[in-house]
Amino acid sequence: MPPISDKKMRLSDVAYHGLRNAIIKAELLPGSPIDEKECMERLEVGRTPLREALQRLAQEDLLLAVPQRGYFVSSTSATDFFQLQEFRLQAEVWAARLAATRISDAQLERLALLIEEARAGVEAKRLETEWHLGIDEQMHKLIAESSGNTYLAQALTRLYALSVRSLYVSRIPVALLFEDLKDMVVIHEALTSRDPDRAEAAMRAHLSVSATNLLRPVESSSRQLRAEANR
Repeated sequence: MPPISDKKMRLSDVAYHGLRNAIIKAELLPGSPIDEKECMERLEVGRTPLREALQRLAQEDLLLAVPQRGYFVSSTSATDFFQLQEFRLQAEVWAARLAATRISDAQLERLALLIEEARAGVEAKRLETEWHLGIDEQMHKLIAESSGNTYLAQALTRLYALSVRSLYVSRIPVALLFEDLKDMVVIHEALTSRDPDRAEAAMRAHLSVSATNLLRPVESSSRQLRAEANR
């Protein structure tokens, strides 16, 4: 999911985001081979930009590079999701603690603007899952960048993509901003207060979803979303 505010991207970025989105949303299933010719035609990019994108995705463990055979979508499962969540929770909490003491005023303003964008979308009852995920990913990416630790930010970008993809593959409902907007506001307030403990608690509460909610049927989630939108 490319950043909402992107105006123009390099062709390699276009290919990267197009394929990344297809993999995350399980439109390309685990184990599927990547047909480079078909990808070039669908994404309207040449071989060099596509190869750059494939290499990036392999580095993020979304693709597997097999010598003499090409690229394949890497495997995942519901078990992977819960293991990723355990790891991601600790990393996200650490990022939030660091960000509480390192985030700049400009980054706080960017987060505030993102929350306003999210609020406008919720009030308009937007239903596109990709939009909801795009806002959520931008929030987590901004906080990770605000931690001031480049390696942590890179790891969290990878973890986010892997955890969301495992949701789609396992048919576990994706959390939407109808439920999470309040969390975003609390996290922003915690970071504005420059209090690491408060920031940790806010992030931990945001990511600690009960097993009952995670395992509810997809159909039930869809009905709930439609009910929210029609209120």
